[in-house]
Amino acid sequence: MYLRAIIIDDEETGIETLRLLIEKHIDGLKVVAESTQSTDAIHLIEDYKPEIVFLDISMPEMDGFELLEKLEWKNFHLIFTTAHQEYALKALKQNAIDYLLKPVDHEDLHKSINKIRKLMADQSNHLLQFDYSAIQNAYQTSDKLGLNSRDGIDFVDPLEIISLESSSNYTKVRLTEAKSILSPKTLGEFEKQLCHEHSDFMRVHHSFVINLRKVSRYLKDQENIVMVNNQIIPLAKSKRAQFFRWLNP
Repeated sequence: MYLRAIIIDDEETGIETLRLLIEKHIDGLKVVAESTQSTDAIHLIEDYKPEIVFLDISMPEMDGFELLEKLEWKNFHLIFTTAHQEYALKALKQNAIDYLLKPVDHEDLHKSINKIRKLMADQSNHLLQFDYSAIQNAYQTSDKLGLNSRDGIDFVDPLEIISLESSSNYTKVRLTEAKSILSPKTLGEFEKQLCHEHSDFMRVHHSFVINLRKVSRYLKDQENIVMVNNQIIPLAKSKRAQFFRWLNP
C-alpha cells in the first residue's frame, strides 16, 4: 500500500522539484495534494489526512511552525524542508521525522522515507502482538465484527457502529455510548467488508464510512451529515446522488 503525501511550499519550483524527486526515486509514495498558501494547506491536511507532510518553514503568510499550531488533525509524519539551516533545532523540537535542506538531495529524501516506513512498521507490530487469524476466521462466520486494537480484539455488532474515519494507515471506529476503537485496518478494507455485506453502510467521503441508520440530520448549506452522536461528517460531491437516493427512496 502506498503512502500519501502533501507538499507545502510557498514557491512552485520547490513543490515541483520535490514532486519530481519523489516520482523518480521513491516507490510507494504518492503526492495527493500541494499548496503554496498556508491557509489552503491547513484545509488540505485536514481533508486528506495524509501519512506524510513536507512542510516549508519560511513562508510569507504564516511560517511552518505557525501552520502546525493551527492544525486540529496532526496524525501525520512531518518532514520540514527549508533553505535555512538555522531552523534545524526548532524543527526537530516540533517532533519532525526529519529536516531536509534545500536543494533536497534524493538520498537524504530516501533516508527520511525509510525512517517513516520503519516507524510505521514498528507501530503496526506493537498493535498486532499475536496472530489474530484463527479468531478472525471465527468471527467472519458470525454476526459480530472483530476490531483489532492495541489491547486485543473487540467483537461488536455492526449496528453499534456510527462511523469509521481514516486516520493515516489506521481507522477510528466510533460506536454508540461514546466509545471508539483505533484499528490497524485501512478504511478501504472496512469499506469492502461493511459496504458490500451491509446495505446500511456507505462511504460518503474519502475519509469516512457511515452507518446510514445513525444519520440524524443533513445540513444542506454546509453539505454536512450530522450523526446521532453529533459528529459532523462532510459529504463528497461524488457521493451526493447515492446518499440522496437513500435519503429519499
